[in-house]
Amino acid sequence: MGAVVGALTVLVALGVPTGTAARLATGPGPASAPSAQSLRAPAHACLSWHKPDAVDAAVVSCAQPHLFEVTATLDLQDFGAEAGFPDPARWQQLVAQRCTPLSTQALAHHFDPFGRFTVGAIKPSETGWLHGDRTLRCGVESVGRTGTLFLTTGSVLAQDQSDVHPPGTCLGNDGKVVGDPANCADPHAVEIIGVVDLKGAFPKGYPDETAQDQVLNTECTRLAKDFAGSPTVVANKGLTLFWETLRPESWQAGSTRVDCRIGAFLPDHSGFAPVTGSVKGPVEVGKQPAPAAARNPGAAPIAIPPVTQVDAPATSPP
Repeated sequence: MGAVVGALTVLVALGVPTGTAARLATGPGPASAPSAQSLRAPAHACLSWHKPDAVDAAVVSCAQPHLFEVTATLDLQDFGAEAGFPDPARWQQLVAQRCTPLSTQALAHHFDPFGRFTVGAIKPSETGWLHGDRTLRCGVESVGRTGTLFLTTGSVLAQDQSDVHPPGTCLGNDGKVVGDPANCADPHAVEIIGVVDLKGAFPKGYPDETAQDQVLNTECTRLAKDFAGSPTVVANKGLTLFWETLRPESWQAGSTRVDCRIGAFLPDHSGFAPVTGSVKGPVEVGKQPAPAAARNPGAAPIAIPPVTQVDAPATSPP
């Protein structure tokens, strides 16, 4: 389907710091459009664009790589004709209060709030607002801590929303915490050495953290040995193997996969130390926190590669 010329200029996402360029959010904030009313995109339509201000946005098949899946369209007529254009904090509040429940409902309550998608919105541009445009289009997207958008394929409803990455991916430092994908040759926080799907090990329902840890300890240890080349390489290079267990909300939404990660901690254990180099080669571990990552909401979208995973044996402890 054709491009919607001038449809978007700012995106809002929840929870991700963004600048004044093309996005706002609740995980990160909404995007803006000279006329969001002109964007014909019903619930579950998927959108994509190439320009940072999204003026070339187009409705595409959800089977194609895309940036945004629409969940609802709102008419903010409770903001009268004389109402001023909301500031970024107010837009994020509107997305959190109005788009989040509607998005959860549109996704049949199978939205993973801890997964790789976040609730965002397309909002009117300031010029459009002054001319009476009160259209807020809610949706879900994959956005990094820096505001970088990630291309995804397939409807959110039809996929596992686990926030996992292909083995060999490194995630950068954002100060003391984990940031967006980075080159492993550059300082980074963690390296992904494998992905485990817990679904087969727990066919009867959500496993508590202890049960997950038992399976992940076995599977991640094996994957680390295979990835690094021997059982001792990770520890000998000053790195630690770890993982994050799944929450009940994630499991209920159908997310069953977990990253196995390696990284190093700062001497005071206050966060992640910067690590330079993959575990498969020379590694240098820094002693000081890394600076916060630069925010770049106008960056070119990044495609998410497919993830190769290992299914945890069904004979693992239930």
